[in-house]
Amino acid sequence: MFGTLHRKLLALFFLVALIPSLGLTLFVTQYLAKSLAALRNPETERALAQSLEVIRQGIERLGSDAQHHATVMSEDDAAARLLAQGTLPEVERWLRDEARERGLDYVVLYKNDAKPGRVFGARFGPRITIPEPERESLLAALNEGGLVSGGEVPRQVSGVATFGKNYLILAGYQLDPEISSEIEALQKNLTMYKRLGVYTWLSERSLWVFAGLWSVVLGLVSFFLAALVSRSIARPIVALESGMERVSAGDLAHRVAPAGTREVRYLGNAFNRMVEEIQTSRRALLRAERLAAWREVARAVAHEIRNPLTPIQFALQRLQEEARRPAPRAEVIGENAESILREVRSLQEFVTAFSAVAQLPETKPAPCDLPALVEDVARLYRGSSRVEFRVEVERPVPLAWADSGQIQRVLVNLIKNATEAMGPEGAVTLRVRRDAGAFPGAASSVALEVEDTGPGMDPTTLERAAHPGFTTKSSGSGLGLTLVQRIVEQHGGRFELDSSPGVGTRAIVTIPTVPAGEEAPAAPLASGDGAGARA
Repeated sequence: MFGTLHRKLLALFFLVALIPSLGLTLFVTQYLAKSLAALRNPETERALAQSLEVIRQGIERLGSDAQHHATVMSEDDAAARLLAQGTLPEVERWLRDEARERGLDYVVLYKNDAKPGRVFGARFGPRITIPEPERESLLAALNEGGLVSGGEVPRQVSGVATFGKNYLILAGYQLDPEISSEIEALQKNLTMYKRLGVYTWLSERSLWVFAGLWSVVLGLVSFFLAALVSRSIARPIVALESGMERVSAGDLAHRVAPAGTREVRYLGNAFNRMVEEIQTSRRALLRAERLAAWREVARAVAHEIRNPLTPIQFALQRLQEEARRPAPRAEVIGENAESILREVRSLQEFVTAFSAVAQLPETKPAPCDLPALVEDVARLYRGSSRVEFRVEVERPVPLAWADSGQIQRVLVNLIKNATEAMGPEGAVTLRVRRDAGAFPGAASSVALEVEDTGPGMDPTTLERAAHPGFTTKSSGSGLGLTLVQRIVEQHGGRFELDSSPGVGTRAIVTIPTVPAGEEAPAAPLASGDGAGARA
């Protein structure tokens, strides 16, 4: 998932930036949420409600007490007699005395008609105020058993009762102003506390929503900053990795531009120095290899030229001796002349083979049907000796991208080496198969194998088998496998030898398949090239 350095750095910096910030955000949010929750204490709200309820119950008891006194006074027989006599001043005096004895703060007598009016009212204290209720309030108080004046903040608590047929008695208590203020304060506090509960609930939810949004913003900012930092760190390292890949692929001219931190710049400079040293060493190695190869070729050429010169020298010496005879013998002259011609032909063959290795014709690749090419070459050799030629094809085999004439020359050289190594009898297997390896521009490759049942080669001989001029035979140029290797390399392929003493030798030629976009028909087989190779 995080395979590349850039992704690993991005994930690391993102987590390093995000985790502490998220932790701090969650801690602060949790702390504020708890603080808000502490403001919304149910015990406090319950205590305020209970206090207000206690005061209201006390007011209700005062109202019941006032109602009781008003009812008792309205039902008193003495008051009824006075009222029946029509002496209102006496009734007023009696109500004053009775209310004062009962501890009431005020007593009022109302006319009970369509528009009740106050007949008289008495208060028993300098700070006592007499309530002035509307007719509807008085009538409602008769049914409800009392009257509370002052609205939400009670000021007086009264009892109402009918007095005779035409009057109403209103008697009650005036509440202490401190109690009224206390009731008002409790109501305000309870209302405020209920609103505070709603506000804190909303604030707590809003706080978590804000924390979530802040976390998202923080994550985006952290990701953006992590991407910038990781890219600035990873870019020179990725460039260095890309440079290593190009150099490993053979591009020794590539250099990286040192960038990034001091350590990364040092790596870039060290990489450039290393590539320069490799390039210098490679040039020196190539020069040494070329020099060693030409030395080897020179030794092989000198050896191949020296071999026929000795028999030619001996033959000429015998011809000189025969020429001094009075009657030169024709058969001796013919034998020595034939020896000289044979050695000269050998020199000509060597020069021809050496020229072929030194200057190959230009490769003209085209779609090539290797199984058909192998079958045609095997048909030429079947019946020419006691060697058995087999053809094995592991189908399906894709078309190869090759010059059919040069590949035929490769086959002829490999078959020639195989038959010469086995002697008069044996078996040569020509095998064509699809190879799993791939080359640049080609999805797959085709492998061509030439396997013999000869004596095989030891590791030392196998290592030098394709070197120019190397041969284990008494005759031959030692350039056949060199020619094969040159042709295969020009095709962008590979040439390998696999051999063990007593088992035989297997030559493997791997050639790329037709590249994408090349759909030309398979190239015709060039028998002329093959004939030239056999010569």
